[in-house]
Amino acid sequence: MKFSLVNGKKTEAFPKGKGICYNCGAITIAKCGRKMINHWAHQSLRHCDTWWENETEWHRDWKSKFNQEWQEVVHHDSLTNEKHVADIKTSAGLVVELQNSTISLDEVESRERFYGKMIWIVNAEKFANNFHFKSMLPDPNASFLQDIQFLIGRKNTLLGFWRPSENLNGASMVLSHPVHEISELIRVNFVGHYLFQWVRPRHVWYRSNRRVFFDFGHNSIFEFMRFPNQKTLCVRAVDKTELVNCIVNDLFSQELVNNSKGF
Repeated sequence: MKFSLVNGKKTEAFPKGKGICYNCGAITIAKCGRKMINHWAHQSLRHCDTWWENETEWHRDWKSKFNQEWQEVVHHDSLTNEKHVADIKTSAGLVVELQNSTISLDEVESRERFYGKMIWIVNAEKFANNFHFKSMLPDPNASFLQDIQFLIGRKNTLLGFWRPSENLNGASMVLSHPVHEISELIRVNFVGHYLFQWVRPRHVWYRSNRRVFFDFGHNSIFEFMRFPNQKTLCVRAVDKTELVNCIVNDLFSQELVNNSKGF
């Protein structure tokens, strides 16, 4: 934990510090040293939140992008009395879960049910060597896409396209076109979408019903999504500062937060 209550105030760990866990009320002790990030641990060596995972510098870096009041906030279900500590919870009620380690589908589904309005930020450096960015895709709102369906190769590269308007009357063979015919249109309408090939994918993220963002350690973060109206998976590059501003200014609508990928 980054914070504990010291004299009733949310406080970061300091040498020889003692505090009170804001989730369960148990005694916490500060763990500080050169080989670990400063953090609080329960004196009893137990974890009061079953969704807890080891705190890393990656967690800290993301948490520090938001107000302290939004970091490590207890989310309480008054009907079931269940409570968990959200990594980030904004004043508008949006929960941001930071996921560094692998996670089961059951837990993903449990968190999504519990928090409701939430997004995931996943540490993708763990599988970056298995994740390969492929062909660029255009802005899904580009007008030329109204009569375009992509043809995707076995290695998730863009091979060509076909036009529904040219393939009417139930033709047995689809009239297709090579991709170079629209390559310039793709280039000038590019806003960050890529096809990808994921070797040994973490399938749990295909099953998530919330927006998922992969952090590969770049200035951009990549949203995992389905390209609108094309039935193909892709990622979309978003500047990290832009994503933080969207969260801070509550620009995520409920429609986009819930089941945006369309899986």
